Amino acid sequence: MKRQVGMCMVLAVIVVLGIGGVLAAGREITILTWNHFVPGFNEEFVRQVEEWGRINGVSVRVDFLSLPDLAARLPAEVEAQAGHDIVLLFNYNVALFKEHLVPLDDLANELNALYGPWAEGAKFLAFLDGHWRAIPWCFQSLVANVNKEAWEAIGISVDDLLNFTWEDLLKVAPKLAEIGHPIGFAIKDTFDANGGLFPILWSFGARVVDEQGYVTVVSPETRRAIEYVIELAKYMPPDVFAWDDAGNNRFILAGVGSWTPNPPSIWAVAVRDKLPIAEAIDHAPLPSGPYGRFRVADYNSFGIWRFSPNIDLAKDLLRWLMRPDNVVKQVEASWGYNQPTLRAYDEISYWMTRTPLRYYHPAVEELRPSGWPAPPGPEWAMAYNLHIVPLMFAKAVIGEMTPDEAMRWAETELLKLGFKGR
Repeated sequence: MKRQVGMCMVLAVIVVLGIGGVLAAGREITILTWNHFVPGFNEEFVRQVEEWGRINGVSVRVDFLSLPDLAARLPAEVEAQAGHDIVLLFNYNVALFKEHLVPLDDLANELNALYGPWAEGAKFLAFLDGHWRAIPWCFQSLVANVNKEAWEAIGISVDDLLNFTWEDLLKVAPKLAEIGHPIGFAIKDTFDANGGLFPILWSFGARVVDEQGYVTVVSPETRRAIEYVIELAKYMPPDVFAWDDAGNNRFILAGVGSWTPNPPSIWAVAVRDKLPIAEAIDHAPLPSGPYGRFRVADYNSFGIWRFSPNIDLAKDLLRWLMRPDNVVKQVEASWGYNQPTLRAYDEISYWMTRTPLRYYHPAVEELRPSGWPAPPGPEWAMAYNLHIVPLMFAKAVIGEMTPDEAMRWAETELLKLGFKGR
């Protein structure tokens, strides 16, 4: 009842405020965003922005790109000083392009007053040098996606995984591989690899770069994490070294995989398409280690280019997308994949009313952007886009380098990007 009352109060506020009464007939707003992993979400997003356009007499165009293509397109628009008005900035790309973005303090503070406070990770990535460089829109996090039938075959329930450690996972990995349902996550230069590797690093006490920007990747803790992954990978399919960001999705949907870190897009596709595996897919917290239990959160923020001719209109469209009624529909259209960046939206009941999402939101692990606690500057944006940490692990796991050599390689690459050495 408390959740329902809280959300009704928020809705009442927005009904009174409206959307600002912007009237700009004949104008066009353009948005560049990512091609959502959950089928059907893009249609709801387009519906919402077109509704705003009809109310305000504004034409709206939305262009969808994959994350790798989006990463390539953003610098091209900066170079040309032309392109879209609003752009989606994934994780550290806010920091990479901060000098080219309109400060959005007024809008961010308004949203904070209405629905805040902002989630810790959202502020960490978007509030830079004393200014909001982007509006944190939503985030997704990588929880354990499991085939519960495979786990039950070795006598373990999904709820048992709540108390699992990484060492426990290593003990059962051979059993799961033996019955033809191995665990797996990408170990290569792909964004999803961070979701499997950083929680291990953090839970073993390792930090790649510290809060002051000093490179700390060479450490006994990092070595222990690498050695752990070398052992765990023995029970993974060999093609994890070739997976793209959809590799683990195919792994679970094919009925082969038993465990992989991912948001619930795998479950959403299985249910939507009525696949035989749908009833077997569930979610569980990631294992814990000696230094805690962590989960990678990937943040999606919207920025407005300084060269946009429609800055005020763009702000009003972002205000519209962050309305409570629209956020609820975004969560529903994403099948719970989109998680809120403003605390009032934690009251949305979607996750609590779907059993497979009970461990997805709210998280029992500590949520951190990959790279944390490195300062969210352009240096880590480049390190993230260059996949330095996943490549460090890959070089050691495939035997191209020893763990110590792989750490030294990563240290050298990070120093080249401008991080500080001790």
